[in-house]
Amino acid sequence: MTATIVENTLGIFSLCLTISFAKKNIVVNRQKNSIYLCAAVTTICLLLLETATVYLENNRSAGYVMLYRMINSLGFSLSPLVPFLLLFFNRTGRNTTRKTLLLWAPLLINAGVCVLSSRTAWIFDVDAAGHYTRGDLFLLPAIVSMYYIVGLIAALLRSNAEYEWENNRILLLILLAPVLCMVIQIIYAGIIIIWASVSISLLMYYIYLRELQFTYDAPTLIKNRSAFEKDMEHDGNAGEQVVVVVIDLNHLKTINDCYGHTAGDEAILDCANVIKQSFKGIGRPFRIGGDEFCVLCKDKPVEAVDKALDELDHAAQEISRNRIFPLVLAYGYSVFYPKGQDNIHTVFTYADQAMYEHKAKLKDYVQWK
Repeated sequence: MTATIVENTLGIFSLCLTISFAKKNIVVNRQKNSIYLCAAVTTICLLLLETATVYLENNRSAGYVMLYRMINSLGFSLSPLVPFLLLFFNRTGRNTTRKTLLLWAPLLINAGVCVLSSRTAWIFDVDAAGHYTRGDLFLLPAIVSMYYIVGLIAALLRSNAEYEWENNRILLLILLAPVLCMVIQIIYAGIIIIWASVSISLLMYYIYLRELQFTYDAPTLIKNRSAFEKDMEHDGNAGEQVVVVVIDLNHLKTINDCYGHTAGDEAILDCANVIKQSFKGIGRPFRIGGDEFCVLCKDKPVEAVDKALDELDHAAQEISRNRIFPLVLAYGYSVFYPKGQDNIHTVFTYADQAMYEHKAKLKDYVQWK
């Protein structure tokens, strides 16, 4: 009993600490911050309920029977709520009647069965002496939780598709850890570790979101300047050819002045999307400034880069057909050779100069609608 209470207390403390951090420092965006806060508060409630059940189990008394039953009913009813909340906030696509039913029905059915279990003993039974036993439908809350966890993993992989597999793999490990602990607790009833493991996973989830904030540019979901400097340095020491491509969005100030900063943000996002689309499988895109991007094409032939830039021009022209202002991109590149005289930082400077030469040629290209 003492070990479980200590574990739960540490879990509550860690969650309270990270909640205070999350309220001060919004991670990635406000929506993901809200997801974390809701899940963390719910987990604290469940840790408190679990601690109460452990205490009552070890201090059996007929006078506590009704309280024991109520706490178990509430705990089992709320147990799928954490993955439900995470899935609710991360769901994608249009909300249809069928999707809404599939989302809410398992949670409500589980809650109804758990509440009735204080009389029917479907999920659990607490006899007149205060002795707890599992019911025939004991696995229902775990099955419903697993249902939401599977949906959550699918939703996160869809919404995080722009992130590299390394980041998504870490996220999967964070989500699967409580599942493993759930299985262990089901097999070994005396081991109570589910909600302590959930609290640790939520702490790791917060750290994961902070790491994304330091690595990715939130508006465009491509890597930022800091990640670019790190990756460029790594590529320069890897002993392989790297084509460094610098891309600039022309006339961003004019777009902001004439149509507002919302239009400017839209142009930046469109620019990032056409770069990702054109260089998919060719290189890694980065946003290195307000209107400036870079792509590192490691161990790729120059011909492949030229083809990607042709696709970039075509994609920019296509997206400009339905816009008030055109999307005009200036670009240039230079090649880093591992046994060459120039280091990769010098090669980046050459690529930047090539971009400005292209930019000068495009100076009078734009005709505003």
